Amino acid sequence: MMHIKSFLFSLLALSPGLGYGEAKNVARLFQPHNLWYEVYLGEMKAGYAHDQMYREGDLIKSRNEMLIQIKRVGQVVEITAEQKTVEKLSGELVEFSTETKMSGIPMIKKGRVDGNELVVYERQFIRGKESRYSFDPEGGMSWGLQKKILDQGFKKAGDRYEIKVYSPDLSMRSTAPAFVELKGKKSVTHGGALIDAYEVVVTIKSGMGSVRTRSWLDDQGVALRTEMNMGGIRMILLQVPEKKAKKMEAEVEEFLLDTVISLGKPLSKVKKSTTFVLKSIEGPWGGKLFEGPHQQVTRVNDKEVEVLVKTEGLVQGSELVESKRKEYLDPNPYLDTGDLLIQNLAKQAKGNETDVGKIAGRLSSFVHKYISSKNFAVGFASASEVARNKAGDCTEHSVLLAALGRACNIPSRVVTGLVYTPSFKKKRHILVYHMWTQFYLGGKWKNYDSALGYAQCPADRIAFSVSSLAGEDLTESMIPVMNLIQNIEVSMK
Repeated sequence: MMHIKSFLFSLLALSPGLGYGEAKNVARLFQPHNLWYEVYLGEMKAGYAHDQMYREGDLIKSRNEMLIQIKRVGQVVEITAEQKTVEKLSGELVEFSTETKMSGIPMIKKGRVDGNELVVYERQFIRGKESRYSFDPEGGMSWGLQKKILDQGFKKAGDRYEIKVYSPDLSMRSTAPAFVELKGKKSVTHGGALIDAYEVVVTIKSGMGSVRTRSWLDDQGVALRTEMNMGGIRMILLQVPEKKAKKMEAEVEEFLLDTVISLGKPLSKVKKSTTFVLKSIEGPWGGKLFEGPHQQVTRVNDKEVEVLVKTEGLVQGSELVESKRKEYLDPNPYLDTGDLLIQNLAKQAKGNETDVGKIAGRLSSFVHKYISSKNFAVGFASASEVARNKAGDCTEHSVLLAALGRACNIPSRVVTGLVYTPSFKKKRHILVYHMWTQFYLGGKWKNYDSALGYAQCPADRIAFSVSSLAGEDLTESMIPVMNLIQNIEVSMK
């Protein structure tokens, strides 16, 4: 039901080793570095990070890697991420590559600058694609970002400035704005002692939301401590010697239970509509929620919104334009409907049924029974992989169901958000992260939840985003939820 997957590991490049002094000629004074960090999720050590940067002639090469081990309902999952960049002394990008693995399943993205274009190759599972985007030479990644911060400075309290960022985890289609705030010299805990360091806050904003990192730098600009949010959990990176960084804890952090939201009272599954009240805990409301026939969002004040969720019986239909219909029917790396097993399973689930509404219900029931191993150890699985392994959580259920729908010529998409559960691991009346499927039937998008076994969903969920999964990965669709978990309170009106 609830899961957290790899999220924005490329931000590691923003954190360790932000620079080596405020000098006018940064390239001339460039120094290589080889830094190690402990990674904490909440209060428990979960892994380590390694940041390297060195010069070869007129090029600056960087390598960032991170390893994290988390426990999801008792199952240990290992997440690894590696990013490499090659940049000019000026900070301009030449090429990059990233590889993220969860439970050993890789997601690869790499690119190179070709004239005025950025050529990006992405491979998820066995499928790959190449895209070309307009290249912005002002966009920085590793050395490019560090150089810009050096040029602008990091010590003067009160200074603010904006730089452009290329982040593979957000998107390489274009740069994202990064807002840098300098807080001046502050006291911070490091190595069991209280020290003074320069606090720098970097906020990266994209169409899917924003990501904020807070770093404390020494006089030379090396990050001693960095904090960011990962799926509602505070992630902390502490600079330490290599041996200490690699020493892992005997007990792995239980990641799931810290990301649930208390609703405070039971929710009736027979209600045709539910009004949820979402309130920001810190700062004004800045969340993005999906709005459509199933869900209406009303701003109450600077910190609160009301979300009216309706069941299908109260939803009005609307025409799906032809261009969108194609997007919701075409195969993509996640919904690989051209796979022979997917086609065969769709025929098996459909049987001799001809009514499209009944076919959708049969598909949902089929997936619920077909995925026999309901577990949280699977990461980034495509529909064909789910079909072969018959294992996974809500993500795998929703992806397989969407693919089977498309194989039966039913437009489909996946929805990410929160769903109500009366009890989970001794916690009662809570909302947890969830993913489900929507089919376009009879002029309406209808919810189907094969993970929970619902052919028709009650008004027990809040949708944050919907996606055809064309041109993006599951990480992108999760960002709106991740940005809000642990910074919201939810009640019912």
